[in-house]
Amino acid sequence: MKKSLFALAALSAVAGSAHADVSLYGILDAGVAELTHAGDFSPTFVTGAAPTGGGNYVHSGSATGMINGGEKQTRWGIKGDEDLGNGSKAFFQLESAFSLGTGQLGTSGLSGASPANSPAVTQPAIGGKGYQMVVDTSLNGQLFGRNAFIGLSNNEYGAVTFGRQNSLELDIITSTAGGYDPVNAQMFSPINFSGFYGGGGTTDSARVDNAIKYSKSLGAYTVQALYGLGGMTGNNTTRSTGEFNLGYELNRFGVEFATQMAKDTTSISQDPVNGSVAAQFMNLKSYTLALRYQVLDPLTLKAGYQYILQTGATNYASQIYGGTNATQYMTQVYGYNINQYYDFSGPKQTNVFWLGANYQMTQKTKFSIGMYDAVSKAGTYSGGQQTSGAANYSTGADRYYSALVDYDLSKRTNLYFGYMRDVKLGVSAGSYAGANNLSTYDTIGGGAVVRF
Repeated sequence: MKKSLFALAALSAVAGSAHADVSLYGILDAGVAELTHAGDFSPTFVTGAAPTGGGNYVHSGSATGMINGGEKQTRWGIKGDEDLGNGSKAFFQLESAFSLGTGQLGTSGLSGASPANSPAVTQPAIGGKGYQMVVDTSLNGQLFGRNAFIGLSNNEYGAVTFGRQNSLELDIITSTAGGYDPVNAQMFSPINFSGFYGGGGTTDSARVDNAIKYSKSLGAYTVQALYGLGGMTGNNTTRSTGEFNLGYELNRFGVEFATQMAKDTTSISQDPVNGSVAAQFMNLKSYTLALRYQVLDPLTLKAGYQYILQTGATNYASQIYGGTNATQYMTQVYGYNINQYYDFSGPKQTNVFWLGANYQMTQKTKFSIGMYDAVSKAGTYSGGQQTSGAANYSTGADRYYSALVDYDLSKRTNLYFGYMRDVKLGVSAGSYAGANNLSTYDTIGGGAVVRF
């Protein structure tokens, strides 16, 4: 109720501005999908189900349910700007994710769910919250979880923004030049669905709180830098994030590079206590390189590579969690109580490759196809989100094959139908084999998108 009142107050405030150009906008996306080897669809998880396979809910059956944002995440937002003269502007954007199926704000559904180290294949009962397909997401019930920032821009000096903002790697994948993800659909592309890739190694880092971002375009070149303030006493780098992006964009060709370094960031997972989650802390280093080339008017090729290195959190013992009988310096994340603390042990290296194409078959019909390969290198590291110690692991991979067809009914409305197969190889297959020895997961479905 309080969040609804805040939203109404925000709308009233911006509507009353006499000099600012303010608009209300949104995307509504709903559909139906079938997932193999799946748990129950979740009324609290932001998309309704996790299409990437595995997890504590894996079992031998299939599930069919409503998906929220199969192609584009359902959202509404307010944005506006004011001309300050001499080529300068003040601007803002507030953007909220929610579920069409339930009307709830977008969230992970992890709070109150069974622990991730208690596989559902061993549970005698089906239908409880622990059996639902819930995973980590950077959207955890924030009123404006997708974006919340203000900024100043100048034609000569560039723009600076302050607030909660997308990581620069997430922007490359989903939105820069139309997105460098060839399929670019939330339920039918692993790098679009999972913020693990947009966050450079953890979903929580796909969007950065308390961030300051600078951007400047110089002809076809764009330079961006982002810094997320940690705000913790004793060490200014604790819980901080630094990012950089250099891009070159022409009509038919583009290349984007971005890097991220994050200290003491989190990866959250299930906890059986309502209002609580488990949190694993780690450091991240990542690089993303993506290319696009329009070979013919109807045909565009896209490719990308991402390097991810996860290591132990720098300040875990001194500023996060001092031990069972010591001070718990950080007690909440995303408004949840932290009920279980884990310090990641590494290093763990992941290499991600993708290749695909978009083909405009007719004026109204577009076909997209992509192949994605996420390879975890052999090493000694923490094997799960609820693990502090390290173990030896051989090489593992998730190999995804995706296809999507879009049909435009108008400029604002389209239909889509998509398919994705997740094939787990090596240690990745063994992690979720359970009693049923499952290594292949399919997602098939379709829906409609309306923009306003």
